[in-house]
Parts: sequence; structure tokens; C-alpha cells
Amino acid sequence: MKHFKILKKKRFKLFSNWQELNSKSIYVLGTKNEKNFDFYIKKALKNNCKYIYCHEKFRNRTHQNNFIFFYYKDNSELINTAKYFFSTPKIKIIFITGTNGKTSIAYGCNKLLTLNKINSSYIGTLGFYIKSKRVKKLTNTTPDYIEILNLIDHAERSKCKFIFIEVSSIGYMEGRLGDLRYNLCLLTNLKSDHLDYHKNLKNYHLAKIEMIKNLSKKSSKILIQDYKIKNKLKSINKNVYDQNNFIKNHNLITEIQNYGIVNIKINKNKFQISTINDFVLKNTISILHIYHSLFRRHPNILNKSIFPKGRSDIVFKKTNKIIIIDYAHTEDAFKNLLTSLNQKFDKIIVVYGCGGDRDASKRSDIAKTVSDYSNLQIITDDNPRSENPKKIRDFLSKNSKNAISIANRERAIKHGIKVLSKRNGLLIIAGKGHEDKQIYKNKVINISDHSIVKKYAKNL
Repeated sequence: MKHFKILKKKRFKLFSNWQELNSKSIYVLGTKNEKNFDFYIKKALKNNCKYIYCHEKFRNRTHQNNFIFFYYKDNSELINTAKYFFSTPKIKIIFITGTNGKTSIAYGCNKLLTLNKINSSYIGTLGFYIKSKRVKKLTNTTPDYIEILNLIDHAERSKCKFIFIEVSSIGYMEGRLGDLRYNLCLLTNLKSDHLDYHKNLKNYHLAKIEMIKNLSKKSSKILIQDYKIKNKLKSINKNVYDQNNFIKNHNLITEIQNYGIVNIKINKNKFQISTINDFVLKNTISILHIYHSLFRRHPNILNKSIFPKGRSDIVFKKTNKIIIIDYAHTEDAFKNLLTSLNQKFDKIIVVYGCGGDRDASKRSDIAKTVSDYSNLQIITDDNPRSENPKKIRDFLSKNSKNAISIANRERAIKHGIKVLSKRNGLLIIAGKGHEDKQIYKNKVINISDHSIVKKYAKNL
């Protein structure tokens, strides 16, 4: 560790993103893949970085004159090294975890604090935000440990007092959270996801619970959105606060009006949001629950800006005709989306597909759920990646009740809008949400569901 102390005194910093490297960087290269190792070494050289900190498996192949190499055995050694370069965070850390709702709640909390003149930040699917401004795009929902520490340092230098972090089960299992400790953690729900990684539902749930248990402080609080999962947290010796009690204790009342208008009354405060989905309302209450847990008071301001783009996003609304763009890509997310509607529609049309190179076992359940709760399914391409897109579409069609297949996503959305034009109803465009790229093998296409709707819905 002596060499790291010397480099620290010389104002060197640890970075895990090659794009941020310079002559005063130590590159923490997390890959164990030899091909990737060679690729990133070249990137480091291009950025004039000569210090590389990598896994010891590369010890026998790192004799290159351009670099000085250091090695770590495991994640715990990497965590100890990080302590030389990063002080213990003073910022309040809030973890948002669970199968569904992480992005909406984490982003919404950051936005709510910003609206109420409290400096905060956000790390997650939508990127890294300081207040309302996105500072950086992120590759993973939960970035690697060194990047998280750099982002927290950035937030603290920006005078943020709170940081909301989306925490995934895979991120925890891969050690991306290191020994980061939360002040407050919200668990939304425990359903089914990432079974291609965890192998079974039990392992997936255990990963979430283990993370909540192992990364808490003595003073940490745990909030749960769904009281039914309280029994799963019995092994955690903490006070667990469920959302139902919050609603009762604060006399929270919701009033659903026509065309997606919902009033929320909480004690003397009254807020209005726009949604036709009770799951969105549930997430909004979670945001209020977190706010009150942090400040022991309710916000002065809450409006539609707390909702992220592409999450039950009402992008078109006209008498008896509504178009929503959503990120749903699991059976449970589709079920939440389609069974939590707070108003009736003559016809429900869903445009969707399934991503390639992901858990294929969930596709039949997704297709069944979508067809059970909709009148017409327009099956199109999501991100096929290396898979044959036609095979994905054909499989979904085979497991649906009233499906048509249109490969081209823009044409599929256009057709959905055409069907909606002839009859009142709801059109849901699902799977990509805020995303503006589509992946076919090595080809990346620029495409935005929002732009497509804007193009074809103007004459509805």
C-alpha cells in the first residue's frame, strides 16, 4: 500500500472509467476478460495514464514498458485501497431497491428535494444528476464501486446533502457497492427478475435481503412499500416502517378524477398529479414517505416534474384517447401497468417486444399477461441484440390471444395510433421508456418512442 500513499500525496486519483483518465490517474481496471483487458489498456495509453490497478490474474501478462501495474486479489482489497483516496461520505445515502419502481422513486425523490430547495443528487438508470441536471450518462443502473465513490465526491463538492442510489441485486452481488452504507433504504417489492443471473427466485430475493442487512448502519431506517414482504425481513434487526402505516398516520387521502388527474391530500397539504395508474400513485406515496422520514415534515411543492420520462408517461391525452410510454419489460411490471388503471377504456392496445440475450424464460409469462389484460397486442422489436428478432416475435405471438407482428418499431407504433384513431381507448407503448437506441447485433439504431408518437399522434 506504500505506493498508493505516495501517489495520493502527488494528487493522483482513482478512476474506473477510461474516458476520465489523464496523466494524474490510477486506472482501476475491473475486468477479468483478457480481450477487454487489452482494449482498455490501449485506451489508458491514449489518455496518458500509466498506472494500472488490475486483478492479479493478469500478473503474468502485464510486462509492458508504458505502464506501472498494481494488483488486487479480491474486492475487499480494492475496498481497502479506495480508503486511501476517498474519505467516508458525509452525504446522507438513500438506497432504493426492489423489483419494480426503483427508477421512478429514486429520480422522483431527488426531483422533489430539488423542488423544495434542498440540494440532492441521484445515481441510477437515467444517469447521474446534481439537482435537476443530468451530469453524466451511466452504463449500469448501479455503477462500479470506484465510480460510485467518484460520483459521491462530485455530489459533496456540489454541496448536496442527500444522494439517492438505485441499487440492483446484480450490482450488489458483483461487489459494486463495496462497503457503502445507507442511512435510509426503501424496498419497493420482491417479484421475479434477473433469473438468468441468479438462477432462481430464492437466490434473487436473498440477494436483496442480504444487501439490506449487510450494508446498513446502526442508525439506518428501512421503509417498505408492500407490507406483505415484512416477514422476509425478519432476519434484519432494524425498525421496518411500512407504507400503509404512513398513510394511516398522516391521514393521506387520494381523489381520482377524470382524464388522469389525481389529488393527494396529506394533513393540510394538497397536491395534484397526472396519472391513470395506481402503481404510479403508490410510488408517489413512497416518495412522500421517504421525504417525511428524512425531514419529519411534508413538502411544500410536489408536481408532475417528479416523474421521469418514459415511466407510465402520458404523452398524449384527448377526450377518451390516451397514449402512454412505459419501460415495462417484466411480467410483474406489465401486470402493474395493466391491472392498476384507475379508469376504464373501450379498447387497450399494447405495442411491445422482448429484449434479446436476456432471461428468455419470462417471455411466455409476459405474452400471457399482456394478452390477458389488453384487446390487441402489436408485437415488435425491442433490443434483439444477438438473437434472431423474428424468433422472439413469433414466440410472443404464439403465446398471445390477439396479436399482430410488425418488426419495424416505428411502423408498429404508427399502426397502434391508427387503431386508436378509429376508437376511443388506451395505447401503451412498452419496453424502452426513455431509451433512444435500439440494438441489432453490432448495429445501434437511433430511435425514440416519444418522437414517433409526436410525429403520428398530432392528428388524432
